[in-house]
Amino acid sequence: MSDNNVVLLSTFINDKKKVKIIFHKDVLVWDNEKPPLDQHTVPIENVISVKNDYLKGIHPSIRPEIDPNQFTIHYAEKSVEDKWVYKTLTLKHTDSLQVASWVKTLQNHLSRFFTRPKHILMFVNPFGGKQNAMRIYEKYGKNLFSIAGVEVTVNVSQRKDQIKDFLITHNLDMFDSVACVGGDGTVSELFNGLVLRECRLRDINANDIHQNLPKPRKPIGIIPGGSTDTIAYCLHGTTDPTTAVLHIIFGDTLGLDLVSVYDENALLRLYASVLSYGYLGDVAYHSDQYRWMGPHRYDYSGFKKLMLNRGYKGEIAIYTDKKEAEQEDCKSNCQICNSAKANHEKVSCKWETVKGKFFMVSGANISCACTRSPKGIAPYCHLGDGKVNLVLVKHTSVINNLRLLLRLSSQDSSVEDLPFVETISAREFCFRAENGSCSKWNCDGEVQHQTNIRAKVRCQLLTIFSRGSTKTPNHTSTCCGF
Repeated sequence: MSDNNVVLLSTFINDKKKVKIIFHKDVLVWDNEKPPLDQHTVPIENVISVKNDYLKGIHPSIRPEIDPNQFTIHYAEKSVEDKWVYKTLTLKHTDSLQVASWVKTLQNHLSRFFTRPKHILMFVNPFGGKQNAMRIYEKYGKNLFSIAGVEVTVNVSQRKDQIKDFLITHNLDMFDSVACVGGDGTVSELFNGLVLRECRLRDINANDIHQNLPKPRKPIGIIPGGSTDTIAYCLHGTTDPTTAVLHIIFGDTLGLDLVSVYDENALLRLYASVLSYGYLGDVAYHSDQYRWMGPHRYDYSGFKKLMLNRGYKGEIAIYTDKKEAEQEDCKSNCQICNSAKANHEKVSCKWETVKGKFFMVSGANISCACTRSPKGIAPYCHLGDGKVNLVLVKHTSVINNLRLLLRLSSQDSSVEDLPFVETISAREFCFRAENGSCSKWNCDGEVQHQTNIRAKVRCQLLTIFSRGSTKTPNHTSTCCGF
């Protein structure tokens, strides 16, 4: 009998109630034998593990023995929006052969999920965000990974760029995947290190923009532990740590674009969320002197720069095959991203030039949505379509700048239909500042001091543990134009 034709049907005791449970065509279905009827359906891919329970020992020094008449199914269910929750179902039967048959059959089915990680190298950044990354791992990750049978080696970072340096120089053969607990800066260190490691191993010159950067061989897991956690939010649809841990355990993956940023001579860094010049660059640069304020330094610096209302002249060359950005949401199993993966090398592009005075220029690789900005600066940006959404905000009045910020924090409207905002789809872009004062670039939260840069999208360079987001945002704007 093939695996898909296996049928198990039994009645067990769960919490003193009789439960009838059936397993057929990779789906578990159970309900109470007597009212109140409460049916549950769980696909096998949502099962974390199936384990025998142990008899209660009469003394802690006595080695626990397996209970032949009881086992537990550890599984996950989707809750509100994109959040997943961990649950258990403990089943007891007087016939130990029934229990053994169920445990063996379900474990055999779980063993077919070859993409589920077995040994993870986990980086924890104790200094990022609210400085609680280790607590997040201990509370939300450690126990779940143990239940799933995943061996985790924890590496606690002590300085900036330690994660990147470790990945470039150390042997990772014993690990099948790499993960981190931290904010966007921690994630950035992780993938920059992995890509540069592959370049070193394959003798590829990362400073040559014309080189195809190598895809890291190991998938990446991201557990949010920062202030905004934009990358995690866009990948998972939530910043809930349990959801992120479960996505890693499930082993399903998606491809994420990265953007490589260069000056005239070398690769500066790769980014996953946004590269921003003007307002956000000024905020990132000047907020550093207010570190004693904690995360509030961004609000303080942001208000000062907003009222100052600086504008910067520049010329932007855009390499594109389709200047108009997509107007379709990027969701789980996105067809646009799936198509881009197969066809990104076949597209025909041309250079176009835009000149002007800008309040802000942002190359968004993802929507950049987060809890503080539910739609982000580029709400229709896709995770793996091989393009950035270049958002150009013209220099205008302080009132218009306030409209922009209000839109960014709104759940019901986006910035794209503001008359002083233009969104352009690009596969590469090149920025040159015109004579006069210059801003800085904010690259995934890190300040880049080089003004004249060139950026190139690397289609689905990363493989990320995630089932994606199923949210369908409402992009309608309000009647007042805000």
